[in-house]
Amino acid sequence: MIESDNQEELDDRPPILYSWNNLYLLVLVAHAIIILLFYLFTRAYS
Repeated sequence: MIESDNQEELDDRPPILYSWNNLYLLVLVAHAIIILLFYLFTRAYS
């Protein structure tokens, strides 16, 4: 029983960054960087 609980816990982890919170933070930071880059490109070439 304990082994199956450990296996389920391992299956619920994301493939990178070892935690869903870390993965969500990475996505939010990447999104913010992309928005900033688009803003800077728009200002530079308008």
